[in-house]
Amino acid sequence: MVHVQDLNDSGYFYGDEGGVVGLESDLPGSVEEPLGSQALEKPYIERFRNTAKVYRRGQTFWDRFNMDPYSAYRKDNLYYPFASHQDWELGSFLLCSSLSMAAIDEFLELKLELLERTSRIYNEWLTGDAAWSMQSQLPDGATLLGIILSSDKTNITNMTGGRVAHPLLISLANIKMATRNKASSHAFLLTALLPIAEFLHPVKRMQSVLEARLVHQCLDIVLEPLKQAARIGRMMSDPLGNLRYCFTPLASYIVDTPEACMLACVQGKTSPITMAMYENFGDAFQHSPQTAKMTLNQLSSISCDPLDIEGYFNACAPFRLSGVAQPFWRDWSLADPHVFFTPEPLHHWHREFYDHDVKWCLAAVG
Repeated sequence: MVHVQDLNDSGYFYGDEGGVVGLESDLPGSVEEPLGSQALEKPYIERFRNTAKVYRRGQTFWDRFNMDPYSAYRKDNLYYPFASHQDWELGSFLLCSSLSMAAIDEFLELKLELLERTSRIYNEWLTGDAAWSMQSQLPDGATLLGIILSSDKTNITNMTGGRVAHPLLISLANIKMATRNKASSHAFLLTALLPIAEFLHPVKRMQSVLEARLVHQCLDIVLEPLKQAARIGRMMSDPLGNLRYCFTPLASYIVDTPEACMLACVQGKTSPITMAMYENFGDAFQHSPQTAKMTLNQLSSISCDPLDIEGYFNACAPFRLSGVAQPFWRDWSLADPHVFFTPEPLHHWHREFYDHDVKWCLAAVG
């Protein structure tokens, strides 16, 4: 809107949009013409001729950071000019410590004798035997990305309908353990919600078989991209922008014992990772592992039609199998139940200590 009261000495007045409007030559009509609707709707806007403009692209801080002659070394060593992460940690410790500069100089002048390490240190997943075994089976120069899965039925509501969800979470074993175990890091991502169905089969045991088959089939569909990457590999970019030839085997599946038995395709009261049954749980020796090859060979030896649920379940009984014909891990390269079923703290540590160790100690003390 144009305001007449904004008239200045130069014969111009200003509109709401900051434009300059002349009284004689810019408005339609003559000076005697009243300021009507035409002048209000179409004011003349004069722009400053020498306003700011962009000449060419300049440099950002990141551009200058990568212009120094040592930027090429940081592509392979993120801690350059330090030789390694350990050297950077030492420098960071000395910088943040309360030592004086004289004390730091005295420390750096010491001639430290490094003892040769004769023992292997296990801390992260990549330092373990399972990761080394997988890496040895990959092409030279391939990058191993260990997949971590976790699933568990969770009660959402107890008082209003008893709603239950079955989430499937995914993470990466390459992430540092201290970071991955922090809930604030959000290292586990929701991948899918597994269905919770109610079957109408008259035999309750067969309902459990159908539920297990449904879970395996859903996992088979959801995890198919990871299976393909584990089988043929895929080019991926790391955080530094380097392309790597990556493979994605299943490193760990975190579940409780009942769900581990369901995923391993064995019946209850049977070890999901060894050939031991409930009658053998007190043995003083370790039984042979329940390998994927052994389970698949047992399934292939069953001649009964899997669609005949009761007949197939009865045929699986001598092998202590649950009646699942196609496990989700059957075509996942380097995936083996006795390897990826890692200990679960609640049942394998705390409950084991309370149910066994404590009772043994009480019996021994009397």
